Amino acid sequence: MDLRQIRYFVGIVDSGSLTRAAQEMRVAQPALSQHLKRLEEDLGQPLLLRTRRGIVPTEAGRLLYERGRSLLGQVEVLREDLHSAQAEPRGFSSIGIPTSLGAVLSVPLAAAVRHDFPQVRLRVVEGLSGHMAEWLRAGRLDLAVIFGESLTGLACRTVATEDLRLVMAGTDPQREALTGAQGDVSFRQVAALPLILPGRPHGVREEVEVVARQCGLTLDVVLEMDALESIRALVAGGFGYTVLSGRVAHGGAERGLVSLPIRDPAITRTIHLAHVAERPLSNAARAVEKTLVTQLENLIHNKVWRDGMP
Repeated sequence: MDLRQIRYFVGIVDSGSLTRAAQEMRVAQPALSQHLKRLEEDLGQPLLLRTRRGIVPTEAGRLLYERGRSLLGQVEVLREDLHSAQAEPRGFSSIGIPTSLGAVLSVPLAAAVRHDFPQVRLRVVEGLSGHMAEWLRAGRLDLAVIFGESLTGLACRTVATEDLRLVMAGTDPQREALTGAQGDVSFRQVAALPLILPGRPHGVREEVEVVARQCGLTLDVVLEMDALESIRALVAGGFGYTVLSGRVAHGGAERGLVSLPIRDPAITRTIHLAHVAERPLSNAARAVEKTLVTQLENLIHNKVWRDGMP
């Protein structure tokens, strides 16, 4: 087994077809088939299955794909570092940003990287925070902004903290009854309300569930919705309540939404910038990391990052 065979195997899995893989990697299909055959003979087990939907890896094939992709990434990083240790950062870098941060972070980050590091080819992937750690470990991302998920195997840098708040329609008749003397609401009250929350593994859902278990409470989740704007629209329409960070809750003010701090206990989340600990960052990824930290600092300093609303 050598690096070329691993590269070919990863390419076949990514393409889902020997024909497409041969075209994309510019290798004759018979030669690619021979490399695959020798690799399977060397390892003593089949690595791919042919189905109606194309080629899929066996259990052994999935393991080889994951480890092989990681290995190829490390080799590429080593090659880049050796060739450009003292040069301007260049090459490909991918970063994951949670959807709730995308509106204020993705465009400024992309513009700054383009301006400061024109030789870096940046890919920004927006999605649920709960998926970011998984994508990091699978080698799909170099860096990711993640909330309070399991951080096993990841090197993390804390970039911000924020409190979660109960969000409701401003015209809600229960507003006064829910609001305590300090303008807040207890977590026990929150757990009893009809909640509209994202599904797992969304960061907010996981964090609220953890606190509920610690308090011996069960959440009344009446609807799961992974689209932030849809959640805010439903809450504004009086169909339920939700829990959001103050930063995200503030964006619902134009819909007539209000939010209350949560107490007993408060829910504070930490936001991390993470990468796989055993996978060194390339010069390009390090440049993106530095730029991202600067952009986050600017958002906080300029009060674009808000932790509350009326």
